[in-house]
Amino acid sequence: MKYFLALVALIFGSLLLATWFVPKPEAVLILSATDSLRIKPVFQKYIPLVPEPEFKNLNMIGYVDSLGVRGERLRGMVLRAMRFKNISRWVEQKYDLPENMVLAMIMHESGGIDLLPNRRDDGGIGLCHMQPVTAVFFGLRTFKNCNELRCQEHGKELRAIIERFQNEKRILIDFDDRFHPILNLDAVGRMLAYYKVKNIEKEIPIENAILHYAGKIKFEEYYQRVELYRSVLNSPDSIQAVRARFNELNPDLLVNGSPGNFDIYIAACQKLNFNYGFNEYKKLK
Repeated sequence: MKYFLALVALIFGSLLLATWFVPKPEAVLILSATDSLRIKPVFQKYIPLVPEPEFKNLNMIGYVDSLGVRGERLRGMVLRAMRFKNISRWVEQKYDLPENMVLAMIMHESGGIDLLPNRRDDGGIGLCHMQPVTAVFFGLRTFKNCNELRCQEHGKELRAIIERFQNEKRILIDFDDRFHPILNLDAVGRMLAYYKVKNIEKEIPIENAILHYAGKIKFEEYYQRVELYRSVLNSPDSIQAVRARFNELNPDLLVNGSPGNFDIYIAACQKLNFNYGFNEYKKLK
């Protein structure tokens, strides 16, 4: 009898010990959902589904130099960023972000100039500039596998390959994922979603996310600027002002041989995003 009781005690003790070391299902699900945000989506990076549009007599608002959009800067940034709104809006919805948050970040980071390196040449690149170490943390491939926070040599190399391949994005995406508009903006969305729930330093989740994107020193100015741009993008009157100015500058615009205007120009640019796997991306969970 004592052997039977000892066996029962041993089995009971083993089961009790096992329950102590098996994590709760809820904890596993939360950890997996958060960590999955660091995984890059997989889809065909470039398929020439849409022919490159032909623009004649095109006059952009403002002009571009090595520092970004100049002249009519605000309207010029809105115009250029709007070319990628179909991607940014999908990312915002996918990762439960405020409307036009990612688009406003594009305005702040690159002004909508998708192949414009960080002005300090410290390694940041993309529609929304990402430093190499951040890009790698969120699963992106960087040129020569750079994994530094700041690297002047890397920044100069990025400028060199952009010049070498004459701003040909279709080629550049094979060197660095941050040149790819969807992979870049998806990584930004994943990063913001990740830091909405990780390393909490701000009570409001989106503020905590922006804090980790911009850094503590730049957070206040960065967040205020992005919110300013969001207010512009959310204003129908502001968008109408950009539309009117574009149309004023482009009375003779031709898009693929037919008369064009602001809406036709933006639509033609957004269609090009489908060449970079936008259809496949939208099908991903």
